[in-house]
Amino acid sequence: MVNPKNIFIAATGCFAALILFLWFQESDTAKIKKRFEALAHEAAKTLDEKELTAALKAKNIAEMCADPLTAEFPSYSISRTFVQKDISPNILSARAHYRAIQIAFYDIQIDFPAKGVAEVSLTGAVDAETTSGEWVHEIHELQCRLIKIEKNWFFARLQEVDVLEK
Repeated sequence: MVNPKNIFIAATGCFAALILFLWFQESDTAKIKKRFEALAHEAAKTLDEKELTAALKAKNIAEMCADPLTAEFPSYSISRTFVQKDISPNILSARAHYRAIQIAFYDIQIDFPAKGVAEVSLTGAVDAETTSGEWVHEIHELQCRLIKIEKNWFFARLQEVDVLEK
């Protein structure tokens, strides 16, 4: 026999399950922001970093990228499309010039011009120590395109945006 107490308990359980599902269901915006947090974490380098750790970080960054990845950084004379297998070696080569690296991303603005495509505008800050002991502090405005493949977001284009100086 169904009594009001059992109906109330069942309804409360269903409502709680729905709230938990919605609470833990991550939006695409949140997933993309986490992707940038992961990129900053993997790109970071400490003074005591081992070669194996560096290789693992380069591999992890490459796995966040689509195949192909387009990178355009005029201030570094980079305008190139990388196939997946070339991303890790290029990351390792670039990181070899630095003893320490810290990267942070700010002012992330995300637009979705089409299904499965995100255009992201943001500011990237880099603090690094070169192998010769010089400190580098740079801030760049970036425009990135990410594409969604099977529920995951991958970097398809990284582009430095020229900002006018006074």
